[in-house]
Amino acid sequence: MRKILIPILILILFVGAKSKVVYIKNRIQTSIEHHSKYNVYRIKKGEMSFGVSEKVPTDSDFYINSNFFTSDANPLGLVVIDGKQKSNRTKGGGYFYVKDGKPYVKSKNSPKITEFSSQTILWGIDNGVLNKNLIKKQHAKLKRYRTLMGQTKSGDIIIISSNLVGLVTISEILDFSSKFGIVDGILLDGGTSVDYKFTDSKSIKTFKSVPLGLKKVFNIDEPTTYIYGNFN
Repeated sequence: MRKILIPILILILFVGAKSKVVYIKNRIQTSIEHHSKYNVYRIKKGEMSFGVSEKVPTDSDFYINSNFFTSDANPLGLVVIDGKQKSNRTKGGGYFYVKDGKPYVKSKNSPKITEFSSQTILWGIDNGVLNKNLIKKQHAKLKRYRTLMGQTKSGDIIIISSNLVGLVTISEILDFSSKFGIVDGILLDGGTSVDYKFTDSKSIKTFKSVPLGLKKVFNIDEPTTYIYGNFN
């Protein structure tokens, strides 16, 4: 009798564990939305733990390239990983950072001490107001793959990034972003650098503006910094 009960008990535990995983997965509110020129990723407050990496993460639920970088592949702006500063701040721009385990997106400033930080040289939305001075710049009028990372008043993180046909100006992505209730929004490195992975309860979406093989052919550098996240 004991020999029969043990396999049955193992089977019950296996089925129960499997059902629990599915149940938790279905409770995820974080979602991927597909629009004509953009993929939009809404990360609900408290559903993910975040970090910053110097290379593309291989085992995360979410990642996106962040810092702009120099011609010799050094990140422009502040990078902090596990509390250690990897590169210095630069003037202006905006920040993604993690403080006391909580993620923040802020235009223009960040605390001096954080667990993780990634600075971009361009901010797009500050306290709900679009950066009109940036829109006037010549580079802002070019059609490029672009990414905006923002945060709502309730603390949700929202990422709006080009899809395959999403060659847009900064004005276009800011206008599109304004409908999502973003309080602060920063523009991450775009063009040939755009590289992301979005995951929700139903699917995984990945995009790379230039495939790795072509980057090697045309001598295009890989991004130096990534923001990543894992479901709690």
